[in-house]
Amino acid sequence: MRFSFLILFYLTTAIVLIISLMGLPFKYKNFRFFVIFFTNNMKWVLRIFNIRIKVINPDLANLKGCLFASKHQSMFETIYFNQLFYNPAYILKKELLSIPLFGTYLKKLGMIAIDRSQGIQSLRYVNEQTAEYVEYRPVIIFPEGTRTTYGEEPDLKPGIFSMYKSLNKPVVPIALNTGLYWPKNNKIKSGEILIEFKEPIQPGLSKQEFLNQLKKAINSLNH
Repeated sequence: MRFSFLILFYLTTAIVLIISLMGLPFKYKNFRFFVIFFTNNMKWVLRIFNIRIKVINPDLANLKGCLFASKHQSMFETIYFNQLFYNPAYILKKELLSIPLFGTYLKKLGMIAIDRSQGIQSLRYVNEQTAEYVEYRPVIIFPEGTRTTYGEEPDLKPGIFSMYKSLNKPVVPIALNTGLYWPKNNKIKSGEILIEFKEPIQPGLSKQEFLNQLKKAINSLNH
C-alpha cells in the first residue's frame, strides 16, 4: 500500500504543481484556486486509501490577532492547513525555499523563513514579520521545530516563548494525530485523522506555565 500511495500522491502532486504555475502571476485571492486544487488532490488520494478527516472546533481557525501553534507529525497538515485557513503564513526553515518548484510556491504564498544559522538576528526578524502578519492573516508555527513520530513529545523550542512574549497575543494550540495514519516514513494506514483546535492560551503567563500548557494542549491527541 505504501508504494501505491507514494506513486499516486507524488505523480498527481507533480501534475497539479505544474498546472498551478499558471496561477503565479495572480494575487492570492485568485491564486487560492490553485492552492485549494492542490489540497483537494491530496484529500482525493487519501480517500482512495480510506483515510478520513475530522476537524474539531474549526471556528477557532477564524480567530484574528493570534498565533497558531501546531503539533507536526506529517506532510498532511502542511498541505491541509492551506484550506483550513485563509492565506496562512507558516514559519518554516529557510532551506525549504530552495526546493525546486515547491520553494517557488512558498515564496509566492509569503511564508516566514527562519535562518537558523543567524541565531538571535533571525529570531528578531521572525518576530517582526509575525507581529505584522498576525494582524491580518493567520500565522502558524510548529513549536517542536520538526516532524515527530506519533507518541513522541519532545521539548518545545525556546523561540516559541520569545514570540509569545514579544507579540503579547493569544496562542491557539492545535493538536492532531496525523502521524498515526501518514507518518514520516509514508507507511500509511486507514483511519480517521483528527485535528483539534484548543482554547487560546492568553498572554501574560510565565515561561514555564506557558510551555507546560502549550505542550500539554498540542499533545492531547498524541496517545
